[in-house]
Amino acid sequence: TYSSFAGYCVDELGDTWLPLVKSWRLNERMYGALTGKSKQMIANEYGEDQLKKWRRGFRIQPPKVSSYSLSYPGNDYKRTKYVRDLRISLSETINRSWEARKFQLHRKFPKTESLHNCMQRSIPFYTQRIVPEAVDKGKRVLITSHENAIRGILMHLCEIPEEAMNQLHLPNGLPLVYNVKRKCITLLDDGSGQDPMEVHDFGPAAQYLFRPCELDDDFFEQMEQQALQSKEAEVSTEEKVAA
Repeated sequence: TYSSFAGYCVDELGDTWLPLVKSWRLNERMYGALTGKSKQMIANEYGEDQLKKWRRGFRIQPPKVSSYSLSYPGNDYKRTKYVRDLRISLSETINRSWEARKFQLHRKFPKTESLHNCMQRSIPFYTQRIVPEAVDKGKRVLITSHENAIRGILMHLCEIPEEAMNQLHLPNGLPLVYNVKRKCITLLDDGSGQDPMEVHDFGPAAQYLFRPCELDDDFFEQMEQQALQSKEAEVSTEEKVAA
């Protein structure tokens, strides 16, 4: 997760006592051998057309990174020490144990990922961890992550078709508020008076992201309460005028 960004948010809210859950499943997509290279460098080496396929292709993986590359997640001590929800890699375990002359258990960290691969880890984290531990208990959850991991969760929540996923753009640092009961997304009012839909570019697939909210029983109960409160306020005002 963007744990530091989440820390800034809860600190600003004065809620530093809230638990902070970290998971590699919310990490950015693994770009394989392209990791650390700029778009221009990749375009110069592989061509503009291939760059677009890797960036926007839903199931197209970039070239794999080497097991001995610094970009390979399996060479990150923090990940190898704390990640436990990955299958064991037999080949990596044998190779690294032979090299170290002692047994070293190694897990199957991704050497490259398509957008689809990235979603295969972010969506289960939402459905198997966030939903039962927080959403089903009526808790509000702040998810801070990278664009591709968030896109996967939004694909699940908003039922965005696969062919439209590459047309969805998510502006950096813009909070998206999802109403679980009414199944819709809204944007926070930043006080500028500007329409966020005009300021930010969500891409052609924005129509799937900002669908009309469903009208559930809670909505109608809320409207009835507001009408009742408004009527009581009018009666109180009339009584004061008469007095």
